[in-house]
Amino acid sequence: MPALAATIRLVVGVDVAKRRHVACALDAGTGAVHQKGIGIAATADGDAQFQHVLARWAHPVETLVGMEATGCLWGPLDDALQQAGYQVIVLNPRQTAAWATSLGLRAKTDGIDATTLAQGLRAGYGRASALPGETVQALRELMRARRDLVQTRTAARQRLLDELVVVFPELPTHLPPGADLVHPAVLHLLGRYGSAQALAAAPAAVVATLLREHSQARWGEAEATALQHLARTSAAHRRAVAARAIVVRTFAQHLSDLQARIAELEAAITEVLRDDAEADRLRQTPGIGPIGAATIRAELGEVTRFTTVDQVVAHAGLDPRVHRSGTFVGQAKLSKRGSGALRHALYLATFVAVRSRTEWRDRYDRLVGQGRLPAPAHRRRL
Repeated sequence: MPALAATIRLVVGVDVAKRRHVACALDAGTGAVHQKGIGIAATADGDAQFQHVLARWAHPVETLVGMEATGCLWGPLDDALQQAGYQVIVLNPRQTAAWATSLGLRAKTDGIDATTLAQGLRAGYGRASALPGETVQALRELMRARRDLVQTRTAARQRLLDELVVVFPELPTHLPPGADLVHPAVLHLLGRYGSAQALAAAPAAVVATLLREHSQARWGEAEATALQHLARTSAAHRRAVAARAIVVRTFAQHLSDLQARIAELEAAITEVLRDDAEADRLRQTPGIGPIGAATIRAELGEVTRFTTVDQVVAHAGLDPRVHRSGTFVGQAKLSKRGSGALRHALYLATFVAVRSRTEWRDRYDRLVGQGRLPAPAHRRRL
C-alpha cells in the first residue's frame, strides 16, 4: 500500500455531481477533520471559489485531491485544479465503493462519500484511474453516439416493417435489385407515400423522378411502374389507412434522418482515425475494419496502461470464471465485465479472421478439438 508523500499536509475528497459537488478535507498526519462537507457549485465560478478556499487551507503542493470518475462530471473541476497546481487523483468508483464497504458504512450521502474519498486517500488506497487521451476520448464519444443511433435505427426499422405488414405488405420483398428498406430512395418514397393506396394514386412521373433523384439515377420509370403496379394489386388493409400512412411517413422520415446523422458521425470517426497510428496497427489485423478499430480504441483505451495480455483479456471481460464450492464445480463462463461493445467488436473480428485466414481457421479447429465449445452454427458459416 503506497504511503502519502511526506509533503502532503491535507487530503481532500470531492464527491462530484451534475449541479453541486461536495468536498471534505482531512489533516494528512492526524486524520482530523479539517473541513466537513462543503458545497461547490458545478460551474466555472464554483471551481474558482473552491480554489480560493483550498488556498486558505494549504499550499497546492501540500494538498492531494481525489474525486471519482463519475461519467464526465469530474472533468472541468479536474482541469481547473490541475492548472492551479494541485495534485489530483481521479479514482475508479469501484475502488471507492470497496472503501465504503471496508469502513462498514451503510448510509450514503454526498458528505459521507466525500469523507470516504478523503479517508481512502489518507490511508494510501488511492490509485489513479488511467485517463483517456484526446484521440481515445474523441472516439469514445463518437462511437457511443453512433451505437445509440444504430440501436434506434434498428428499432425504428422494425416499427416501420410492422406498419407495412398492414398498409403495404408486399413492398419489403419486392424492392428494386440491391435495395433494402433503409435505402435512401425507399425511405424518401415512403416518406411521401405512406400506403399502397397513396403510392398507387401518385403521378407516375413524380414517383419516377423521386426514385431517380435518391438512387443516384440507378432507378427510374421501370422501377416506378413496377412499384405502382404492386401497390394497385396489394392486399393492404383498408381500415385506418390515413392514420397508418402518417405513421409510415413519420418513421420513414425518422429513419432517413437517422441515416444522415449516422453518416455524419462515421465521417467524423474516419477523420479521427486518419492520424491515429494505433488504429492503423489494429486495421492490419485480419477481421478489423474502421468501425472495429474505432470501437476497440474507444473501449480499450491506451493499450500501454496494460503490462500483460491477461490484463487486456480481463479488462474486456473475456476471462473465464468458475464457481466452485466444496465438491461442486460449476461450468466455466466468461466474466463479461467491462465493455460489451469491446467484446462484440473482438468477437466479430475473430469470426472474419477465421473465415478469411487459414492460420486462424486452423487455430479455431484446434481449440474446438481440445474441447472448446464451437461457435453457434447460425453465426459460424465457415
